[in-house]
Amino acid sequence: MVVLPSCSKMPQKVPTLLLGFVAIAVLAMVAIVVSSTGRSPVYPPLPKPNGYDDFLSAAALINPEVRQSSSLDREGLRQLVSSNVEPLRLIRVGLGRHCSIPTEEAVTNFAAISPALLQIRLIVILLAAEGRLAEIEDRLGDAARTDLEAIRFGNEISRGGLMIHRSMGVGCESFGGIPLAKLVPKLNCEQARPLIMDLERIDLARVTWDEVLKNEKIFMRYELRQTANPINHLASWWIFRGTRKRAADQHAGAVAHLRLLAVELALRCYQAEQGRAPAGLQLLVPKYLQRVPLDPFSGQSLVYRTAGTNYLLYSVGADRIDDGGQPIGRPIPGTDLRGDLFFDSPW
Repeated sequence: MVVLPSCSKMPQKVPTLLLGFVAIAVLAMVAIVVSSTGRSPVYPPLPKPNGYDDFLSAAALINPEVRQSSSLDREGLRQLVSSNVEPLRLIRVGLGRHCSIPTEEAVTNFAAISPALLQIRLIVILLAAEGRLAEIEDRLGDAARTDLEAIRFGNEISRGGLMIHRSMGVGCESFGGIPLAKLVPKLNCEQARPLIMDLERIDLARVTWDEVLKNEKIFMRYELRQTANPINHLASWWIFRGTRKRAADQHAGAVAHLRLLAVELALRCYQAEQGRAPAGLQLLVPKYLQRVPLDPFSGQSLVYRTAGTNYLLYSVGADRIDDGGQPIGRPIPGTDLRGDLFFDSPW
């Protein structure tokens, strides 16, 4: 005779996979209700004039061969810059205006986003070429200003956009941030002061991750209304939730890099004028900084410690753990970043 186990001895743990399907089903039902009863989104009015229109006009005038600018020598860079005077003018007109991607167009015509971004990316490549030429010609102040424009551009083409726009914006910011970090040791205090002020202004006007998520949610609701099978849509959301986390970390990394650059420049000015590193970052205010910025990964102050006559300054980075000043390595696709983030760490 076979003795069946009693109910009290049966496994009580529900398989994780089943829980996942249950969660998706619940989310699907909630989404259906929300999508059927929710109001149509109200999109904010676009600025008039809109700097984004100037960027589009500039990008249309740039020769796609600018993509090979990294291999050009001094004379090749001069020719490239001189042949793109009008696009450079339009870029700076756009940077001087309020800017916003047309959010409604991005939400309702997602297929057109990638080609537009690839075209606009030519702008930051052109700015990088101009900055490299200025550095080769030992015009360090001009090079630094162009690097700042690339950082600002990356921020501005994220405004009003979705997660894909912000990811592109972070990449564009790196076109300015990487060469600017290399310039830091070469700049004197007179050259550094206006850069610090500009970096602080960019930080104050920065696109927030909450803005990006708000637009992304509008996009998700729109997509849900278009699909005949909301469960498939929500299953995709569940699968790609890790992508969203990585995008959020990329955004925070760009914020951390910018703030580290500003504080690093301020520390070098203080050290040059006082002959020693400050005992704390608060001593940089208000002469060298308007305020002490926070670490976007921890919500606390950037980590700062004196080390003899020198100092350590860093962000805890995407792992959100203070690794004691252990520098982060180069990003490896598909893996979590470990280590602390310095002003010249890889983007």
